[in-house]
Amino acid sequence: MKLQVTLDTYSIDDGIALVRGVADYLDVIEVGTPLLLETGMSAIDRIKEAFPSVNIMADTKIWHNGARIAYSAFSHGASAVTVLSAATDQEIEAVVDVAEDCGGVVVADLSDGRGGLMQRAAELEDLGVRYMVVPSGLRVYEDELHDHDAFHRNTRAVGGMPLALVRNIERALSGSAQVAVVDNITLNNLDAVLATKPGILLVGRAILSADDPAAAAAEFRRRMDEAAS
Repeated sequence: MKLQVTLDTYSIDDGIALVRGVADYLDVIEVGTPLLLETGMSAIDRIKEAFPSVNIMADTKIWHNGARIAYSAFSHGASAVTVLSAATDQEIEAVVDVAEDCGGVVVADLSDGRGGLMQRAAELEDLGVRYMVVPSGLRVYEDELHDHDAFHRNTRAVGGMPLALVRNIERALSGSAQVAVVDNITLNNLDAVLATKPGILLVGRAILSADDPAAAAAEFRRRMDEAAS
């Protein structure tokens, strides 16, 4: 089980500063889409230079021109790139081919999907995608305080209850791909998330905005390692 921190800053220097105290606990640093758009692929170089022992996922959200984008990201030091699950099979196959040539992996973002996500996840696995990013549904507990329709809207979106979609996607996979869980994961709900046995936890504010980021990252790491043992 891997711990991934997402950098959605617009400044590479700010991103490096945020990660510096927690990098020892991380398996993957995600160079977020805002940072890629603001600074280009050079953001990957800078993050890799600052944290050479941590894998880099470039959140490229590939839709088209995938082979070229993927090759650029891998050439700059990324270990993984993301594709949108609604991209064509041909586009995804091209990205997977580049990833295999470069020794990297492809991650599919399922949050862009509209129904049939379990079937699409199985199809993506067959195409060579190795991780499926699935929204946890846990945000329901946060936004229902401000929006009385949020509970019903969000629980419908995740299959009836928080984390249900995560479990359903896992059941749809044959074993060559794993689920990566994202969205509002905190130390308070971590045990429920770990019970779904994801391949990757994608965490942002719960670590980077904590009063003591290093302590938060260490606790995430400890409980993840305990759950995996």
